Amino acid sequence: MNKQSTIPFRGFDERRPVRIYQPGSLPHWRQDGCTYFVTWHLADSLPAPVLRELEHERRHWLHQHGIDPDDRHWKAAFELLSKTDQREYERRVGTKLNEFLDAGHGSCVLRDGKIAKIVAESLTHFHGERVLTGDFVVMPNHVHTLMTPMSGFELEDILHSIKSYTANEINRQLNQTGALWQRESYDHIVRDGDQLEAFQQYISLNPRKSKLPLGQFIHQGARYCPAE
Repeated sequence: MNKQSTIPFRGFDERRPVRIYQPGSLPHWRQDGCTYFVTWHLADSLPAPVLRELEHERRHWLHQHGIDPDDRHWKAAFELLSKTDQREYERRVGTKLNEFLDAGHGSCVLRDGKIAKIVAESLTHFHGERVLTGDFVVMPNHVHTLMTPMSGFELEDILHSIKSYTANEINRQLNQTGALWQRESYDHIVRDGDQLEAFQQYISLNPRKSKLPLGQFIHQGARYCPAE
C-alpha cells in the first residue's frame, strides 16, 4: 500500500516529557510523536488459571519492590519507583502475557479469514488521518501492531475506536453479543531503531513461533525513516 510506504520514527527520549497513567494493572506511557508496539486480545483468550498466574506474577513483583498489592493506593506507590523499574515491570508483564496468548486459549475467532479481515481493515482505516499504522499481525486470539498517533490524537482513543467498531462488526457477523475484546490493551513505547527492528521481526515471525496453527493472519509492512 503506497500510502504506508514511509512512516517517521522517533524513539523514546527520557529527556522529553512523559505522561503515565494506569487505569488497570499495567502502566501506560505516553510521549508525543513516538511509535508504540501494541497488543490486544479476545476477552476469552486468558482462562481463569492463566489470569491467576498473571496476577501471581504481578503481586510477586510488587512485593519484591516493597509495594503491597492489596493496598488501594498501590498505584501511587508504584509511581514513586524509578522509571527503570516501572519499565521493567511493564516488560515483564507484557512478555508473560504474550507467552500465554501464543498458547491459543479461547474461541480464537480471528482464525476465520473474514473476521481477521475486519480487524486488518480497521487498522488501516485511520492511517494518515489519526495514526500511522506500521507492521501488524492478526493472530487467532490477539493482535500485534506498530502505531504512531498523529498530533492531537491519543493512542487510547484510537484503540477504543478500533476495538469498538470491530467488536460490533464481528459480533454481528457471528450473531452473538457480549464483550469481544479484553478491556485493557498492552502498549510499549519503542525505545530505538534496534527495538523497532526487533518488534517488526516479532510480528513477522509470531505465526510461525506460536503454538497455534497458522490460520489466518495479515502482515502489513512499512518502511520507517527518522523523524525530523
